[in-house]
Amino acid sequence: MKELLPVILKVLADFRVIGTVVVMLFVIEFTKFVTTYKKRPPKPKKVKAPKAVPAPKKEEASSEKGDSQASEA
Repeated sequence: MKELLPVILKVLADFRVIGTVVVMLFVIEFTKFVTTYKKRPPKPKKVKAPKAVPAPKKEEASSEKGDSQASEA
């Protein structure tokens, strides 16, 4: 056991082993996120109030203008 402990510490302290562990943690967490992801339901849209209808213009005034132009021609 005394001979094995320094070898284990050197292996665990190697940058390749540490890098592999970090990358694997990211992969595992990403996989867990993807498998448990649930899309939120869309927020309900507010219904816009209908726009006020403009008051109808008097047709008599516009027809008089049209008649006067027609009689001039």
